[in-house]
Amino acid sequence: MSFVSKHRPFGAGPRVTIAAFTFASLGLLACSASDSPAGAGGSLNAAAGRSGGSPGAAGASAAGAGGQNTSVAGSPNGGASGLASSSGGGPAQGGSAPQGGATAQGGGSSSAGQAGAAHTRDHCVEGYDPDPSDATMADGPAEYTKGGQIDTVDQPAVISWMQAHVWEQAHFQWHNIRRCTNGMATADQQGGGVNPCLTHKELIPTNQEGKGAGDGLEFLAMHRHMIQSLKQLWPKHAANFEGWDHFPTKKTDVPAQWQADFQDWAANVTTAAAKADDPASHLKESGFESEGAFGQWIQSTSGLHGALHFKWVRTMNSDHGLGNQFTNIDNYMFWKMHGWIDKVWDRYRAAQGKTPNDQDIKDAVLAQCRQMDQLAIIVNPSLGTTDCTPAAKQSGVFVDTIRPIFESDTNKCTGCHGRVGANANLTLGGSDCVKSSDIVAALVNKPAAGGGQFKLIEPGNPDKSWLYLKVTGKAATAGCTGSTCQTGTMPQGGAVTLTQAQQDALRKWITDGAVAPQ
Repeated sequence: MSFVSKHRPFGAGPRVTIAAFTFASLGLLACSASDSPAGAGGSLNAAAGRSGGSPGAAGASAAGAGGQNTSVAGSPNGGASGLASSSGGGPAQGGSAPQGGATAQGGGSSSAGQAGAAHTRDHCVEGYDPDPSDATMADGPAEYTKGGQIDTVDQPAVISWMQAHVWEQAHFQWHNIRRCTNGMATADQQGGGVNPCLTHKELIPTNQEGKGAGDGLEFLAMHRHMIQSLKQLWPKHAANFEGWDHFPTKKTDVPAQWQADFQDWAANVTTAAAKADDPASHLKESGFESEGAFGQWIQSTSGLHGALHFKWVRTMNSDHGLGNQFTNIDNYMFWKMHGWIDKVWDRYRAAQGKTPNDQDIKDAVLAQCRQMDQLAIIVNPSLGTTDCTPAAKQSGVFVDTIRPIFESDTNKCTGCHGRVGANANLTLGGSDCVKSSDIVAALVNKPAAGGGQFKLIEPGNPDKSWLYLKVTGKAATAGCTGSTCQTGTMPQGGAVTLTQAQQDALRKWITDGAVAPQ
């Protein structure tokens, strides 16, 4: 594999290792005077009278003169926020100073603590100073090549910064902990096996994925926090994190590396995209009742979010791909698509007479910054990809006929279900290091995540095999029962991508007993 850039190779930056803690005895990361890594916080924005303490952290901050200390909006389940209650006139009691800083003084106007203490920067409130690499970093995407396929990724300095600040893991866990109640959450297999749904139940947010306007608003606010942070860090290259002005409908809208593979969108996607680009004309329609409902419509019901992720995946090169849930923020197209979503959110607000600088949005973005910091503390940030030894060659119908269906550039199944960062912990190939027999073993008679009572593959019975039903568009009418049913067609995007011949081949393999390769 190779990573093409004028700068240092991918992975050259430092990596932070954090053990999983319980919040009763939470350890805090070291913090520089200029910038806090994920998990930092605790300094005080006294002028605004608002606490900067990370919710859930052991330390506490008090409001400054005239200020009132409040828990951060959006704290999961209203759990302990770790904030002391104190108004101006006296120091906060009982809280340890986070990040080696000092306890905030009541009556003071400085965000530093007691006299003589160094100011500890609260990146959620004060933002970031430009990264030193801003002066020399290249514009546009870098290229990452593997398996003969080129993917467009962030510049190496950006990826190194995100790794050092535990962003890959924090972003994954932000989504993960919103899947606790639908059975779709998974352990961070490359980051110490942490699943906060099991180990930190107190952090499970009330707003679960796809379950209401609250989740939709948090989805919009969390990605805005990330986009704003990257633009602060690389102001000369803010265009790298800027989304499309309008939904990309032609190949000239995307980087040159993707133009040869550009294909028209499914009709349902283009219809939804036109509405998203012009929300003012659709405010009376379902999904536009509030900006939270709009966020959920974008993320879930419209199919736009899934279609955009699926559009730009490489089947044999998923290390930093949009389908890799552990590292997809490394991908250049991630910021193009989420930047576009961020812009249409502003259009929705403008249609409602609101602005991007309104306090409600600042509060919503702040809350998601705090939550990402919380989640970063509890994970082991040792994600990364390593080379592997090619598996021994095998033979049989699955090897010759079925696996190539999943790995085709048209279906792109292994862009999201590859060896690394596989969604729903389901690997369908995408690497010579993956044994075909292991793929079959993980499919046959195994429960389907998001498939209710169905097995992924039930030998002899394709109409009871969730994998077959999903890729043929038949899941919605299959009679899935229970709260975990996810009946949309796979791959995501709305339309079935498998040819009839491929569907027939998959059906026959299952009917014949789903025989494993030799």
